[in-house]
Amino acid sequence: MKNSPFFSIVIPTLNEEEYLPHLLIDLSLQTYKDFEIIHIDGKSEDKTVEFASKFNVVTKIVRVRNVSYQRNVGTKLAKGKWIIFMDADNRLDSSFLKNIKLQISKYKTIDIFNTLVKIDENRIMETMANLWLLFNDKFEKKAAYGAMIGVKTHLALKFPFDEKQKLMEDSIFVQNLINKGCVFKIFKNPRYLLSIRRINSDGILKTIKNNSKSINHYYIKGKDFKNSNCEYKMNGGTKISKKLD
Repeated sequence: MKNSPFFSIVIPTLNEEEYLPHLLIDLSLQTYKDFEIIHIDGKSEDKTVEFASKFNVVTKIVRVRNVSYQRNVGTKLAKGKWIIFMDADNRLDSSFLKNIKLQISKYKTIDIFNTLVKIDENRIMETMANLWLLFNDKFEKKAAYGAMIGVKTHLALKFPFDEKQKLMEDSIFVQNLINKGCVFKIFKNPRYLLSIRRINSDGILKTIKNNSKSINHYYIKGKDFKNSNCEYKMNGGTKISKKLD
């Protein structure tokens, strides 16, 4: 891939007009510039695509509203050595990609990575979210947050996201690569700002209930999510958003 960027940032969206522009601004302010942005939109009914057009991004509109499908489409368009899958409601400081590049240079054998998170709205939740990642990293079945997954492009092409999974497609994607012999690493730094808007929308009790069901289904019973979503529905940004300042 001559003259190709080091990173391809792949962002799937559905009705994310309130959040996507903030992430795109953060990306435009990165001190490390060797990357491209690939935006895969699921036929949003708001101004997501219009707002994305104001930035230097490649946008492709698809008819299938499925985050795994959208990520796989983005993978096929990627020209970079590494893909970083990001959610539209992430926030990044200006040195984020520079520090990711430094980590990749430091850990030369890795094939796929997650990073720890920041949650400014709730420090207790931030601690719990990070402990969950680190705890699972000690065991055979790994957890991963799809809001920020980095992977070598050729591996994402060879072992794509399972589009039949209704839930935890991110952890299943990472686990599949590990099962194929790939090296997984959780970076403790840099950290991105993870949105908890879904938790704010659903409420903490409903979130705990649904998470408990999915954990029992996947980690205890050993089942995937091709036939069950454990009552967790992905409806796009407008269903769970509140306006940013």
